[in-house]
Amino acid sequence: MLIFTPSLNASSTNENAPTSAIYQAVEQDFQTQVENQAIARKWGKYTLDFQIRVPSSAEHLPPCPNTLTISGADSKTLPVGTLKRSVSCLSTSVDWRINVTIKAELSLKLVVTNTGIRRQQTITANDLRLEWRTLNKDQEFFTQLSQATGKQTLRRIRSSQILDPRQLESPPLVEKGNQVVIKASKNGFAATTQGVALEEGALGQQIEIKNTSSGKEIKAVVTGLNQVETQF
Repeated sequence: MLIFTPSLNASSTNENAPTSAIYQAVEQDFQTQVENQAIARKWGKYTLDFQIRVPSSAEHLPPCPNTLTISGADSKTLPVGTLKRSVSCLSTSVDWRINVTIKAELSLKLVVTNTGIRRQQTITANDLRLEWRTLNKDQEFFTQLSQATGKQTLRRIRSSQILDPRQLESPPLVEKGNQVVIKASKNGFAATTQGVALEEGALGQQIEIKNTSSGKEIKAVVTGLNQVETQF
């Protein structure tokens, strides 16, 4: 993974020790947070531009003898837009807390639509492309074409739009009334039998199945095309 050097701008040039320490602590914590998220979500190469704004009241705080504690003060999952951080000094001699603002933009290659896509259309790789985009607000996205191909759209999507995972759903692998193979397992022992789906289901969904042999209705998890799994 390549990470471009972020563009950093302070809202204050005051060299007061507490202000400088707060700025540096927030900067390091934020960069580490973004790097960890990039690895976990497989972003690949990206650039991060942000400004850290430390309130002028920090100039009057006593220096902290311990490592500053940084905690998130908002519910955003993506490191973009206006973010809040709470910075605390906790020691036997000094005890204070101050709120800091981060304004950030994230640029990376995202999955966008090649053309307009109809509602309930199954997406193929030809419908999509990867394009370098800049995000300045919290939103969901894909970074790989394979993450979206094969899924169905919940509504119409215009051309050149960033594809939002919430606009898609996995197509049903089991249709209501289909004959299905039921795999039952417990403690390493497994057996299969036939059944009929009483409702449709996508991969990982739990649906109602009627066991053809016993006539009993059971719940089973969809594991593949017309395949479900349950436990004894």
